[in-house]
Amino acid sequence: MQIRLLNPDDAKALAAIRLEALEQEPYAFGASLEEEKKRSLEEWQARLAESNREESGYFGAFDAGEMIGLIGYFRHKGAKVRHKASIVSMYVKKAHRGTGVAGQLMQAALSHLQAFGDIDQVQLAVVTANESAKRFYEKMGFVPYGLEKRALKIGDIYVDEAHMYMMFE
Repeated sequence: MQIRLLNPDDAKALAAIRLEALEQEPYAFGASLEEEKKRSLEEWQARLAESNREESGYFGAFDAGEMIGLIGYFRHKGAKVRHKASIVSMYVKKAHRGTGVAGQLMQAALSHLQAFGDIDQVQLAVVTANESAKRFYEKMGFVPYGLEKRALKIGDIYVDEAHMYMMFE
């Protein structure tokens, strides 16, 4: 297995796994499948081309050339909040869950962010109903700091999110 930063050549694979994630886990992401399906390959390529590695990006986990996992990050903008970054779009294909892929993706993203030298806090949000994801994030060192009621609305269903953070020493 290989974990690496994605580039514009990975746009097709990124789009495919992102759509799979939204289809398989619709309550886990802020984006909707319907919205993401409308993106063209060129838009995905542009998203990856415009990624300034220090401002935002994605890591992919690859097995035999297939993207099996994904994690995204972005750095907060503004002089007073540039010490913070957020983890987004975490997803591992069902067949590869429980194999350590998620931990390796998270470690790659955290190491990348820590290497900048001036990011000392990483945040994320997780759907409260996803107990396994919450346990995983806690195992990785994230601690909860808040609960957002009705964070997402999918049709007539509201979903709450737990907000978590990790401090770099």
